[in-house]
Amino acid sequence: MTEPETAGALLRLLREEADEPRFRAVAAAPQLVDDALEIRSRLAAHRRREAALAALYETAGDLASLRDLEDVLQAIVSRARTLIGTDVAYLLLADPEEGDTYVRVTDGITTDGFKTGRLAAGTGLGGLVAATAVPYHTADYPNDARFAHTPYVDGVIGAEGLVAIQGVPLKFGDQVYGVLFAANRRVRPFSPDEVDLLVSLANHAALAIENATLFEEVHKTAAVHERLTAVALDGGGPTGLASELADVLHGSVLVLDAQDRPLASAGDAPPEPGDLVREMAQARARRGPASRGSACATPIVAADEHLGTLLLVRGGLDASDIHALERAAQAAALMLLGERTVAEAEHRLRGEILEDLLGAPHREPEGLRRRAALVGLDLEADHMVLVARGGDNTRRRRITELAGGHATRLGGIAGEYGGSTVVVLPTADDPGGAARSLAELLTGGIGHPVTVGAETAAPGAAAVVDAHRDAARCLDVLVALDRAGEGACRDDLGIHGILLGPAGREELDRFVRRTIGPLVEHDEARGSDLVRTALTYFACDGNLSRTATALYVHVNTLYQRIDRISALLGPLWRHGDHALQVHLALTMRRTAGPGSGGSCQAVQDPGASTR
Repeated sequence: MTEPETAGALLRLLREEADEPRFRAVAAAPQLVDDALEIRSRLAAHRRREAALAALYETAGDLASLRDLEDVLQAIVSRARTLIGTDVAYLLLADPEEGDTYVRVTDGITTDGFKTGRLAAGTGLGGLVAATAVPYHTADYPNDARFAHTPYVDGVIGAEGLVAIQGVPLKFGDQVYGVLFAANRRVRPFSPDEVDLLVSLANHAALAIENATLFEEVHKTAAVHERLTAVALDGGGPTGLASELADVLHGSVLVLDAQDRPLASAGDAPPEPGDLVREMAQARARRGPASRGSACATPIVAADEHLGTLLLVRGGLDASDIHALERAAQAAALMLLGERTVAEAEHRLRGEILEDLLGAPHREPEGLRRRAALVGLDLEADHMVLVARGGDNTRRRRITELAGGHATRLGGIAGEYGGSTVVVLPTADDPGGAARSLAELLTGGIGHPVTVGAETAAPGAAAVVDAHRDAARCLDVLVALDRAGEGACRDDLGIHGILLGPAGREELDRFVRRTIGPLVEHDEARGSDLVRTALTYFACDGNLSRTATALYVHVNTLYQRIDRISALLGPLWRHGDHALQVHLALTMRRTAGPGSGGSCQAVQDPGASTR
């Protein structure tokens, strides 16, 4: 046979996938036969790799589609036995609490002792794989001295009749879940391709286990989230959250606010915050859960704001419990933020209603009445209006916040209007007492004197507007009388209150102009300080030395001013009934503010700087 004929014959044998003896029968060209057999071997290996890759791809798809952990584990060992072509396959999972591994799933195993076996770290082939996370295989395990043999392990393997064993780690990242095995009941070496194939399968299997574990955790935490969402929608608040969480996690739960004050608890023996101070501090610092023994703490956080802490006490806490507690903390954060958002929205609504009520009560009276009813305010009933003032813008915001809480507790509304804090309450009882109580509350709350004026209002929006005006005037009188930090209504102010009434205001203006008008006009025209000089004179009981000291002027200067006042008001202004009327006019002008007895500013308190 010529060389071309020999080559053609060998090609036909390759195409037919003939066995080796048929190739050797072509004896005319031994070198060509050897080359053909090499090609045949490579083609066979290539076909095996293609088949293995196809099977591995199919396996990865099957594993990815499974969600139940038990189904995943069974699919892993069944496919390993099929792909490697061994008598049996089995899987050991790590037990972190015991520090060993245990047989979880088998395929082809017949003895019960094997199915319930446990393997200490470093013991036997499987223990070595679990301890080192490195694949090992042997063609004859009973006689392989590389592994630490023990009577128990050798007895279990001997009872099953296993000889050739291959084990690879189930590893995902740094986490080793266990060991996957393929084994035969006869001596059988494992080729590098078979080792690589089982390693690839183990990698896919580890990912599938991770996914299935996460799915179980997600399912558990989703159930927690669903139940807690129902609590939030039903308005259960922290109490409902603690009760539901204690029920689903079978433990005791405590919910704390941002200052570690208990908001709610549930369970047989709710934990005490004092017992878990370290865990709570660690949880806040890590912005994640911290556990010790049977207790776990996790912070309730929204963005960068710490809203509180969740504490759980239960024996046998595992990772899924901690994840569920973290999810519960998220639900708690949403719940607490929702409650705060509702409160803020209601506060804004009350402020807007107050703005419309005082600023434009006649623009849309029916719509105003309906919106007021939304916050529990019946404009057809008697009310009380309180006006508070006591500091700069920062303090005013805090005053409004405190007054808002006070008003809400009493069924009223509060907000800022005209530079002051205004409170409208659905009652007309004891306005003076209400003003004093609110002044005490606000002064203590901000650490600075807050003055409050109050007045009652008859039914109707217009009456509320009038009451607001009178309450504001009452507040101004308190400040003018050096009674900052107090609370009062018009009836508490004696004659000042009478003259501040609707009927007395015009008469007050006429009285002030008639009594001290020339004095006021002189100060306006000349820029002098005679009004304050006269007021200080009366405040010092007519003592010229004390008056000069209070005004920071020489007594001779005071004599000159007294003479000028006498020239303007007459020589009797310091004596008898004339003195009473002048003193009263000066005081009423100061307490009534601008617009009383002239357009000049109100007289300053004695002791202020002089010109």
